[in-house]
Amino acid sequence: MCGRFNSIASGADFAKSYGADFVSEEIESNFNVAPTSQVYVLWRKPDLVKSSRQLTVMRWGLVPSWSKDKTKSSGLINARCETLHEKPSFKNLLSKHRCVVPMQGFYEWCVINNQGSKPSKQAHYISRTDGETMTVAGLWTNWIDPLSKTASDGSRPVLSTCTIITTEANEKLKSIHHRMPVILERSVVGRWVSGETVAPIELLIPAPNEVLQHETTTRLQRTSNVHSPQFTDDQTGRLF
Repeated sequence: MCGRFNSIASGADFAKSYGADFVSEEIESNFNVAPTSQVYVLWRKPDLVKSSRQLTVMRWGLVPSWSKDKTKSSGLINARCETLHEKPSFKNLLSKHRCVVPMQGFYEWCVINNQGSKPSKQAHYISRTDGETMTVAGLWTNWIDPLSKTASDGSRPVLSTCTIITTEANEKLKSIHHRMPVILERSVVGRWVSGETVAPIELLIPAPNEVLQHETTTRLQRTSNVHSPQFTDDQTGRLF
């Protein structure tokens, strides 16, 4: 799974690197992105006449459009690629609601000691070996609170949310965890966020071993600490 990552580049920089229009307000750099945080999302807005890419901000943790409330969103931060066509929360999003989530890297934990009532875990930071932005496949949707009031212009508040798609871990990472995010190469990002209604699900595979690197962390900070890594001179986005 992917339950924590970092996003320290600006929205303008992310947008420039993907050749996208930045259509949102900047959010703070976050070295410790946790579920329900605001995150940058690259998508193709369905009502666009042109197939231009846009970078916007959504909340991490999918709230299906048919949900009565948004309280369960933290449980839908990930979507297994093997069951996307089966799960009610995801199956209707594959045709026109694909997106990608840019990040510097993500964190995963492995159990190092099963003895006792509380297993000991070791955190790992996983990033690209080439130092480039990691581009993770996702899905998005809009939710309107059924209890919200209609404004004078007929509109109602809309909450845009997203989820990260996961697949089986590659050989390099499976000793840490059996799942990993689907990491897309830049050359196929356009296919994933295109307006084609047939989703290119053949892209939802583990990244090659040589694409990724991982290193252990000595202490992963609490989710409330989002502004800096533990060492103030470390600019990599690592939380150790």
